[in-house]
Amino acid sequence: MIEPSTRRLSEDIAALLDQADGRSLSIGEIESLLQGRGYALLMMLLAAPFLIPSVPGLSTPFGAAIMVMGASLACGRKPWLPQFVLRRELSFEMLRKILGVLIKVVQRMERLAKPRMHFLQRWPGMMNLIGLGIASGGIFLFLPIMVPVMNTLPTLSILFLTAGMIERDGLFVILGYVFGVAAWVYFGVWLLLGKAGVGLLHGMF
Repeated sequence: MIEPSTRRLSEDIAALLDQADGRSLSIGEIESLLQGRGYALLMMLLAAPFLIPSVPGLSTPFGAAIMVMGASLACGRKPWLPQFVLRRELSFEMLRKILGVLIKVVQRMERLAKPRMHFLQRWPGMMNLIGLGIASGGIFLFLPIMVPVMNTLPTLSILFLTAGMIERDGLFVILGYVFGVAAWVYFGVWLLLGKAGVGLLHGMF
């Protein structure tokens, strides 16, 4: 797990907005500014736009970034980002909108988060499994899946998994897995419904 910070997570997110000071920031610059919290908070930030319906153009690069970082963690490597993602800039207005949503979500999590279920931290390969869960969520966010509210479940999975790492909260990690499995089940149900619908149309004509 990640070493805990003396500040609350929501305070670190708000501090990032102060550091932006009204200017656009690239993902690379944000990564540098988040050195205190590291890659877990960066993944939370990359997932946050998927909770905002009116933020277009970020699905492919941010979904790909989360998928790559999660896969790196699953392979036991330090998460990294491709250059095309690091160069992507966010306007201050966009950054303020994304961070505003993330702060609200994190503040609610902070009321419940606490170090617990330490046995999960001692399990061999736990960080690899968390990385796998994050990469799984990133796949959904990366692909243009036209299913109602499809992004919500994998986004919640990523947020709980990363918050669990930061806050050393095993319960949050488990909730992250639950939302991740629910995303696959939900998607599977839609696939079955789609297949049934195609079969019905084929039978009619």
